[in-house]
Amino acid sequence: MVIIIIAILYSITVPTYGKLMEKNKAEAANFNLISIYNAEKRYKLDNESSQYFTCGAVCDLAVLNDTLSVYINDNNFTYGVVPDATGGFKATATRVGGNLCNGKTMAVVGTNSEVIKGCQAW
Repeated sequence: MVIIIIAILYSITVPTYGKLMEKNKAEAANFNLISIYNAEKRYKLDNESSQYFTCGAVCDLAVLNDTLSVYINDNNFTYGVVPDATGGFKATATRVGGNLCNGKTMAVVGTNSEVIKGCQAW
């Protein structure tokens, strides 16, 4: 009887725990995207050519950190900054690993600081 109760409790808590951990990792990426958004706005003001910094679909974090004066150290997401059609930028965070949202992306564009999330668990 005790083993059945433990099995039932385990089957209820494990999926909930996985979703909670995924949400926590996504919140860190969300914070990083807002940091990139704010740093891009400062970069454009300080840059003589009045352009946003871009580094491609997947940025080297050392270059991103140094150029925008941010500190991102995240093994759960890859980050990218690409130009958009309006002359602005689009910053993305793509989930690497994990069972729930692997390969899913969240993004922020230069015209709005709202982060668009591509996974329901986030």
